[in-house]
Amino acid sequence: MKQIEIISFNMSSFQEWERGTVNRNRHLLYQFLDQPEVKRIVAIDFLPFSFKRVLRNFFQNIVFGPKGEKVYCDLISRGIKVSDKFYVFSTVNSFWAPGKIMKKVDKFLKKIDLKYPLNSETKKVGWSCFPMFVDYLKEDCPIKLDLTIFDAVDNWIEHPSFKKYQTILKNNYQIIAEKSDLIFTVSDNLIDFFKSLGRKENLYWISNGVEVSHFKKESSDLPKDLEKVSKPIVGYLGIIQQRIDVDLLEYLANHNPEKSFVLIGPLWPVYFRRLRRLAVEIKKLQKYKNIYFLGHKKYQETPFYLNHFSVAISPHKLDKFIKSTNSLKALEYLASGLPVVTTPTSGAENLSHLVKIAQDYEDFNKKLNQALEEDNPEARQQRKEKIKEYDWGIKMEKIIKLIKEHF
Repeated sequence: MKQIEIISFNMSSFQEWERGTVNRNRHLLYQFLDQPEVKRIVAIDFLPFSFKRVLRNFFQNIVFGPKGEKVYCDLISRGIKVSDKFYVFSTVNSFWAPGKIMKKVDKFLKKIDLKYPLNSETKKVGWSCFPMFVDYLKEDCPIKLDLTIFDAVDNWIEHPSFKKYQTILKNNYQIIAEKSDLIFTVSDNLIDFFKSLGRKENLYWISNGVEVSHFKKESSDLPKDLEKVSKPIVGYLGIIQQRIDVDLLEYLANHNPEKSFVLIGPLWPVYFRRLRRLAVEIKKLQKYKNIYFLGHKKYQETPFYLNHFSVAISPHKLDKFIKSTNSLKALEYLASGLPVVTTPTSGAENLSHLVKIAQDYEDFNKKLNQALEEDNPEARQQRKEKIKEYDWGIKMEKIIKLIKEHF
């Protein structure tokens, strides 16, 4: 395969990754950095489409942005060189003049090429996880892309945070379905979604993976905020957002007063009315003495918390949005050797040999206690071994193979 340069439209910001928040987008880009076929990655930070997000991006990514050699800068944009192979571009132009984004990205690429030119035969690949922006697929795009790939992480149409943008998203998904050269999806449900939009070929399901080596890390030191938490610990790791079944957590806390329920992760920013209601619901859990909210932890810290969990849970609601997802956390739990109990979310059936899937609240409670009773060191080691087939490196091998076949 020819050498490639990837221009990636991200669903988050590099600065967020640096601060310890990770997702599929981050994992795959860092896997690309290790591929000999990839000469350079230009990561375009999350393009804000609301004024509150504009303010957040402006200060987080532009005013106090990540360290690196400054390559491009104007009043509302900033582009830096992180390493010889990795560049990051941030702008809030998308809020006022979205039609100018690709011209700005083109300027940034030309500045990079002047200072650090690539071989003239290097192919440009557009990679996107961000359905709010599709100008790179339009005929008047100033950047000639040799291949365009959309990686569908969730169905944003069904996400409560993007309800007001449904018309834009429906239109953009149709453009993505018609014009992307390759489409990868995180779930079977998304395969069906794109087929419903008329997409028939070059559509592939690539489920989430896990960084197995990261979760091999161990420490005998007990994190300070776990010192006063008694065992057994029933743990959850992830963003506290609309998908969490608060009533299920309350049911479990009531029926297991001798167990500690530890929730690690930030509360999704409450910019939206429905999420404010979630914040109110979360407050009712704070009355329970056996429920602990430990807040956000950096990705680098997570193995040291998981090492002290007795069992891990995924207490997610079953709705249209959750059907389009594929749990990263269940894989991270298993890579740590933990027994796992989950609601029957999308992709859970593919892990049924490793996790316990509960059908209702009573069944969840029953399987939670079974998981604790059946757990032992041998079972933990078996989970660690079996989850190796989900390593991100293996997922990347499949992606590179499909890119090579397309070229």
